[in-house]
Amino acid sequence: MKNLTVTLPEETFARLRMAAAREGKSMSKFVGALLDRQIGPDETRADAAALERFLAGPLWNLTDENGNAPTRDQIYDR
Repeated sequence: MKNLTVTLPEETFARLRMAAAREGKSMSKFVGALLDRQIGPDETRADAAALERFLAGPLWNLTDENGNAPTRDQIYDR
């Protein structure tokens, strides 16, 4: 886990403390839960894992027998 220092106005801090207490959580756990709901950690991890799998896949050889890449006209069948 990583630590994060946040500066809040006094009133916001007091409201945060009360909201966390109502849920029976520490302020840290309460803020962590809020962030999880806001940014969706599971989706983020799944997206990162999918990207890693894609990037780790085989490379496409798009060159011709002479090692030249296709021209723009060849790519777009003009």
